[in-house]
Amino acid sequence: MTTGMARTTIRLAAAGAVAGTVLATALAGGTALAETGEPGGTGETGRTAAGIPRNFLLHEPQARKPVRYPGEEKWTISDRLGGNLETNPCGLRRPADRDRVAMRTVVYQAPEYHSGEQLVIYRSTAAARRALTGLLGQVDRCARVKSEGTVTRTWAEPVRAGDRAVRITLQGYDARGVRPIIGGQRAVVVREGRAVAIYLLAGEYGKVRGSDFTRQLKDARKMAAKVCSLRGVC
Repeated sequence: MTTGMARTTIRLAAAGAVAGTVLATALAGGTALAETGEPGGTGETGRTAAGIPRNFLLHEPQARKPVRYPGEEKWTISDRLGGNLETNPCGLRRPADRDRVAMRTVVYQAPEYHSGEQLVIYRSTAAARRALTGLLGQVDRCARVKSEGTVTRTWAEPVRAGDRAVRITLQGYDARGVRPIIGGQRAVVVREGRAVAIYLLAGEYGKVRGSDFTRQLKDARKMAAKVCSLRGVC
């Protein structure tokens, strides 16, 4: 029997190649899970990412604990520098940003639900600014992706957090781009100094509501303050 996220992915794939790929990427949070570390570890190398202490991310301590239902849920932790940003509006195969010096990604997966937390530290404040600008460029380029039977719409709106922050919505719609279909992503991205943090939820979203972003915005504000405890980041 096919259940959970597998059902959603099948529905999206049937909806159309381009929009389906973008929306399926949203449900996976934009990160290739095969490239992440094992639950309870520190990523591929087993070491702490330079500049990011162990358990620094907000959901990292929980991610290192055993899950209640191993067959249905899992946490992964990765320090891999070469992965995509957790929100990836155009479904890029490779990251477009440059000058990363440290990165940690914490992901939780359950049937038809995905949450992601990611902290990226760049070589300079200018590099962090460019990374956020580049991400917003993706939002503009892929604001409306149409395929057979579906339209995937993406947009960004400013929110108050850190030096600069936005909330990014990715939502599937019917062929006219009017009626929401199942599947979407809600992310808050914040830059503070030379760090960018991303908080994302993805799953069976439909109509877009401001409350969809409550948890992500709270976490983004908390991390924007916390990251300044790292030497030279702010």
